[in-house]
Amino acid sequence: MAKKQISKGSQTAAKKDKTRKTAPGQKGNQPDPKATAPEATPKTGADEQVVFAFRLLRSERDLIHKVAGSAKASRFVKSVVLATARRDLDAVKRILEEGIS
Repeated sequence: MAKKQISKGSQTAAKKDKTRKTAPGQKGNQPDPKATAPEATPKTGADEQVVFAFRLLRSERDLIHKVAGSAKASRFVKSVVLATARRDLDAVKRILEEGIS
């Protein structure tokens, strides 16, 4: 019995057929990303984290980084602002004298 010869063009067509994505609604090898994504748990309550942003001059930002250090600047600002909002003058003085640890 003679072997069936396959032309090179039909071999690449066969490879394309194997790697071709399935049409929507058909089952394929790839999982649906929407079905595999974990569901987000809705956050409720007063302790939910939010973003509080404000604008500074570049010179003001550089001054904060100089005082607090670049890795602790956000924590420094947050601590000073919260202590001030709570009217805790002792905490503000302590933060300014000792810095953030």
